[in-house]
Amino acid sequence: MRPSRERILVALVLVLSIYGYIQGCTHDDEVLTSQGPDIERGTEKVTLTNPKHTHDKAHSNVQWSTAYLGATSLLTGRFDNFGFYSFDFDESNAAGIHFSAWVWLNSVNTSEPGRDDGCLLNTFGTSNGLTTEDQNLAVITSKSVELSTTDKGYNIKADLKFHGVTKEISCKLFYDGKTTSGTNQVLGFGLQFQFLAKTDFTIASNNIGDNVEVKCNAVFNIAP
Repeated sequence: MRPSRERILVALVLVLSIYGYIQGCTHDDEVLTSQGPDIERGTEKVTLTNPKHTHDKAHSNVQWSTAYLGATSLLTGRFDNFGFYSFDFDESNAAGIHFSAWVWLNSVNTSEPGRDDGCLLNTFGTSNGLTTEDQNLAVITSKSVELSTTDKGYNIKADLKFHGVTKEISCKLFYDGKTTSGTNQVLGFGLQFQFLAKTDFTIASNNIGDNVEVKCNAVFNIAP
């Protein structure tokens, strides 16, 4: 006697269900790997409270860029005079990272003397001949640091004091690596942030965009 079509279909469904169950059970003992970044941090430390740890200004820089007229190609420049009040870095410990750094606004350099000595100084509210006066200083000081979970960088909240105004900004710090030069260890760092010059810091100029991007590179020497 031939089995009915209905019985054949039921048997086929049952076989497929059992096969699927067996296949599903074979994954019970598998270890699922993370798809996120494999972040490993070392034990490097730098502190300017140690006289053997020094800032190598000659190989560091502070660069800025903004859209010319707020809507065209980038207007770029740097500051020639800058430094640190403090710098502490502990590679694996966010609580051990802190810095406070400054630039002299009248040391702006865009490689165009007519611009550097004129409109930019007026825009910044400073003038030639000033040094550590408040109107000639821009200061950034870290407030909180978190270890990034997406890369080897550090997510930082900092206060930026500029043009007579202090605002909290977000920064990203990177430890760029270490090498040797003579008997010294040489460590490099990069810091990036943006701020709203017109909206937050009362800059009045049609020559720049509201958003200004700053990129800083700092090198430190550790003597034996």
